[in-house]
Order: sequence, then structure tokens, then C-alpha cells
Amino acid sequence: MISSFRKNLKIILPVVILIMVVGLIFSRVFQPEPGIPRPEVKINASEANDHIGEAAEVCGEVANARFIPQISGQPTFVNFGQPNPNQDFTVVIWGENRTKWEQLPENIYPKNEVCVTGRIESHEGTPQIEALSPNQVTFK
Repeated sequence: MISSFRKNLKIILPVVILIMVVGLIFSRVFQPEPGIPRPEVKINASEANDHIGEAAEVCGEVANARFIPQISGQPTFVNFGQPNPNQDFTVVIWGENRTKWEQLPENIYPKNEVCVTGRIESHEGTPQIEALSPNQVTFK
């Protein structure tokens, strides 16, 4: 019986190790994007101020978008409703994430209806979501 077990172990052990290695590889390759919560509500940009701290899908017309490389972090601001400083809502794309967009955000979003998913924060009284990836921003 022990010799039979050892024979089977020589076959089973490499298979188990192979399955574990493949599982480890897939767990590293297929990970959800960190920091992007599943939306709890879907709202218009003008309602975002009432949902600070919530994960949401915020939709509206983009009034303007501006890349400002002179500011620390090289942000791109995508303003909904009205241009800055009267915007209803802003999407912030930091310089370190801009390279993930195939086209420049300031060229593709203005004058379009878009939705952005993420956690709504407040910056100097304006609601905003930080976009880490273009997957967070969709055309309506």
C-alpha cells in the first residue's frame, strides 16, 4: 500500500504544484483595478455635492478640460456643467495616470456627455472624483 501511495505521489505532486503556480500567475494578472469602488448610486453632476464620500457613477456634460503641467502632480481637470471656477463637478487625472489614456483627455471629453465612476471627494467645496484609469470614464 505504501509503495502504491509513493507511485501516485510522484504523479499527483507535480500536478498539484503546477495548478498552484498557474493559480498564482492568474491571481497576479487578473486583478481588479485598486481604488475604484463599485458605484452605490448613479447621479447627475449637479447632485454630486450631496453625495460626498459615496462611491458613485456621476454623469453630465463636460464644459471644459485642462491639463496644467505647471502644478505639482501635473493634473488634468475635467469640469462638468460650467467651466472652472463655476463647475458642478470635476474629474481629476494626475500626470502619472495620463499615459493610460490613448487620446488626451482635454481633447476628447469637452462638449460630450460622459459618466465617471469612483468615490466622490470634496476639494475646496467642489465635488470631484480622481480617475486612475480611462476605464472609469465612459461616453454616455
